[in-house]
Amino acid sequence: MRGWLTGSVLLALTGATVTVVYFFQPTRSCDHEDTSAGCAMLPVDAAVMTVAAVTMLLAVGVFVFALLVKERSAVR
Repeated sequence: MRGWLTGSVLLALTGATVTVVYFFQPTRSCDHEDTSAGCAMLPVDAAVMTVAAVTMLLAVGVFVFALLVKERSAVR
């Protein structure tokens, strides 16, 4: 059970990090904007960010489920 908890936490943190980086696009540059916030997101970047966000949400769900199973088995 400990492996599920650790794995889901690591996966959720990775997904959150990727989502935030792709959302703010700190490395993006475009010709007509001074900041990266003004640049449009590429379709591939949007797909990567979506997959990372869904992965993060699934990992949080697995974490909550693992906690509930752990708590229920500790009561027995």
